[in-house]
Amino acid sequence: MENYILKNLAISFALLILCTVIRVVYVIWWIPKRLEKQLRQQGIRGTSYKLLHGDMKEMKKTTIEALSKPMTVLNHQIAPRVLPFFHEMVQKYGKVSLSWNETTPRLIIADPELVRLILADKNGDLVFPPLNPLVKILQQGVATLLGERWAKRRRLINPAFHMEKLKVYDCTALLRACLEFFGK
Repeated sequence: MENYILKNLAISFALLILCTVIRVVYVIWWIPKRLEKQLRQQGIRGTSYKLLHGDMKEMKKTTIEALSKPMTVLNHQIAPRVLPFFHEMVQKYGKVSLSWNETTPRLIIADPELVRLILADKNGDLVFPPLNPLVKILQQGVATLLGERWAKRRRLINPAFHMEKLKVYDCTALLRACLEFFGK
């Protein structure tokens, strides 16, 4: 009887281990490779998935390399300095390219018209990554809101940025007031 119980316990433990291994392989290999294949079929080029770390090593290497070089004084091309990996990806794979943040695919979209189209879409298809809880408490702006709350806030602030209203502001008076305030 004891032998039967130990045998069943060993088989159960082996099945539990097997299920865990299958689940881990599914999450860290199968899902990213399937997503990569689907994105490639849609014509999106980019780096291939690398187990667990994705493009994090290359991102770190290019950032260290960019920060080690001196910055030219009269150059407004700041992207190669601030975001060297993404700049390199856009140069190599085009304005819509694919990179990997560990096991999560990341689309890099550098086409202004496409960005405008995506951000103006009100269907709710754009999903933002989860925020730090502290950011949720301290910042409740248009950049962090979703859905109906985002649309309401956007409708409230949109008229303030119409060109006719911006022309009314006297920039010289505003500049004088700022200089006076910070000069004291």
